[in-house]
Amino acid sequence: MKRMLQVLRKAEMLLLTAALKADRSLGMDRRFRPPAPIAVRVTSRPLRSAAVLAVPLSALGGSTFGAFSDGTRFLQAVWLGVGMTLFFALLLRLERLSQLHYERVGYDPAARPFVHRPRAGGPGQPLSRLSIRWGVLTVIFWGVERAKGAPVSWLFSGVAMALVLLGVVAISYLAERRRRRSPTR
Repeated sequence: MKRMLQVLRKAEMLLLTAALKADRSLGMDRRFRPPAPIAVRVTSRPLRSAAVLAVPLSALGGSTFGAFSDGTRFLQAVWLGVGMTLFFALLLRLERLSQLHYERVGYDPAARPFVHRPRAGGPGQPLSRLSIRWGVLTVIFWGVERAKGAPVSWLFSGVAMALVLLGVVAISYLAERRRRRSPTR
């Protein structure tokens, strides 16, 4: 047991070192501000916070795929929740270790928060966003319908979600057009 804890501590330090190197390569190592109190509170108990986050997500996933009516799917949903809890706990623990590191090194109170300014995209950017949304919605629609027991084809799922996205884009276009026409007050 002691050996296993030593191995886990070593792996933890390797992950922290990699995260700090990534911070340095991005130029974020001396621009850190102190974390918000909620961030400190959440990372102070990583397993509890991870469970609070992962249990509702696994319950939602389990209910989507009928885990409450089938024992095997229920166990799969439970293991999904355990895996997500451990993954989130690892990420929160890593965040807490980096917070402790920056407390030791010192924060720069004059540092401005990082603001991401996206570059102007080309003409293909809206099309790529739309196609990504269409793909995700198609897979979700197909999975939910299959879980319900309805034999739905990929073609039907794709066409249905294309029509849904077409409706959303048309409504947003009309709303934007109406907004541009209306006189400003």
